[in-house]
Parts: sequence; structure tokens; C-alpha cells
Amino acid sequence: MRKIIIYLCFFILSGCVGYNPLFSTKKLSFYIEAIENVSDNKITRKISKNLSNNNLKIEDKKNYILKITSYKKDVITSRDSKGVASTYEMMIDVNVEVFYNDNITPIATLIINKKSNYNNQINKFNLSQYKNIIEENIIGEIAQEITIKLHSL
Repeated sequence: MRKIIIYLCFFILSGCVGYNPLFSTKKLSFYIEAIENVSDNKITRKISKNLSNNNLKIEDKKNYILKITSYKKDVITSRDSKGVASTYEMMIDVNVEVFYNDNITPIATLIINKKSNYNNQINKFNLSQYKNIIEENIIGEIAQEITIKLHSL
């Protein structure tokens, strides 16, 4: 029985030898020539920073210009018996207009909405740190989704 398990584990692990990241910068079919932050806020700047990895200019690739607008909203979703907020919901909405080769009209408009729920904490410093972590995770997901959608254009 042990030999079967060992062979099975070896067979499964040997399939992982040729792993390559799906969206590495070497294999993308596009590059981002410029990013314009329409709403000049922290979220848009962080998304731009995450997308700046795709700025490798190669002649064979499509070049895109992006105009990014983002909105963030924190909403109280529930309160305890004393009326103190117990859970929140962070919503981040991002609109990306994609332009190809300095065209005036966008070839696509990407609308991405992400949200996350979190509990209130007694220590407000820890709460603000936790909110920053949640925000960073959501921004990373949004940048990854933008990259995937640009890859499919």
C-alpha cells in the first residue's frame, strides 16, 4: 500500500516540472504605453503602479493607453445592540478606458467591481492596518483582472 502511495505522489509531482507563470511579462501580447489617472487618488496610483510592469516596449506587441478612474466606498453592513458598527464592506469600482495607438475613441471600456467584508476591531490602529491590507489585496486582484482582459483584446 505504501508503494502505491509513493508512486502516486511521484506521478503527481512529476507533472509540475514544466510550470511557467501564465502572465509573465515575457509572454504578454501587449504593452502599456501610458496610463492616465483620471481620478487622481491613492487607488488609481496603486493600480497604475501594479500595471507598470507591462511597460516593456517591443515592436511586435500591441500598445495600449489606459485611462483609469476609481472609486472607493466603505459601508457599515451591521451594528450591534448598542448601535456600534460591527461589520463593514469595502467596495472599489474601477473604470478603464483602453485606447489603441493614440486613437481618440476607446476600443474597450473595462468595468471592474470588487468588494470585501471585514469586522470592526477595538484597536483603531489595527483596524486601519487591516483595511490597508484588504485594499492592497483588492487592488492586486483588480490589476490582475485588467491584465487578463487586456490580454484577451
